[in-house]
Amino acid sequence: MKQTTTADDVVKALNDLTDSGIASERAALHSLGIGPNDAKVLRFLLQRGSDEEPVTPRMLAAMLGISSAATTALIDRLADAGWVEREPYPGDRRSIVVRETIDAASPARRILSVRRSSAVAAAAKLGPAERRIVADFLDDIARGEQQDIDDMAADDEASRTA
Repeated sequence: MKQTTTADDVVKALNDLTDSGIASERAALHSLGIGPNDAKVLRFLLQRGSDEEPVTPRMLAAMLGISSAATTALIDRLADAGWVEREPYPGDRRSIVVRETIDAASPARRILSVRRSSAVAAAAKLGPAERRIVADFLDDIARGEQQDIDDMAADDEASRTA
């Protein structure tokens, strides 16, 4: 007989996933000697397709919510470590493109891709309809969390101006 899964079971599984993600991230950052923003940029670059828009420093600054000076320092740090390179932007020599330079066989690529590879493997076990349900479920959680954050920020702002 199949055991019924409750909402609490789902929340526990989601909490376990969050905990494992935090542990994985901590191990990756420690192993590679990089910070969270560095890892976010490297993962973003690793997941980009060759047919997608080139990645510019402005794009990275917007993604991270940091200044152009902080973005330049981050790119300098990653370039000095050999993780990225700068190239001229096609058709605009005043701008640059940032590309990852991590060798395909590098342990760093595997370390930075742990969550993605685990998620792809788990999703491959699901049928298309099940994947849609899971994706919608996770999107609903993300939207709900963002709405709660936005509401709290609005409440904080309102209490400061009152």
